[in-house]
Amino acid sequence: MISISKLKTAVTGRNVLIDSNIIIYLTDSVQPYASLSKTLFEIVEAGDAEAIISILSVSEVMQGPIIKKEPAVATEVKDYLVNFPNCYCQEITMGVLEIVGNDKQIDWSGLRAVDSLVVASGIANGVDLFISNDKHFKKALPREMILSFD
Repeated sequence: MISISKLKTAVTGRNVLIDSNIIIYLTDSVQPYASLSKTLFEIVEAGDAEAIISILSVSEVMQGPIIKKEPAVATEVKDYLVNFPNCYCQEITMGVLEIVGNDKQIDWSGLRAVDSLVVASGIANGVDLFISNDKHFKKALPREMILSFD
């Protein structure tokens, strides 16, 4: 697992995409990653980094409370994410769709359909670092473009 110091160094001053698993670590207090996720969101909130979250990731994070029959919590999570300071929630547009399969740095064939749209959401917004623990992201993205908590 990376250190908080390494996380701060890696993301400060950058435009990052935060994948759904990283958000879930925070919202569900998943150990041992919750403190890293909390630190990441503190960095973004302070304006020391800018973040992109795909609207698909927001939907994925909402699923936990929905499955638990807690729709009010799901709405709170959505409102928290879409209004988070220094963070932009990218909707799926034709522009995002046009990116899928076209950036030669990415091994698009190694991504699931939803993940390809999440990655394209980041590219559409000029992110220079994708933060995810997803094994598909780790295989499909160049090493210098991915930061994993592992």
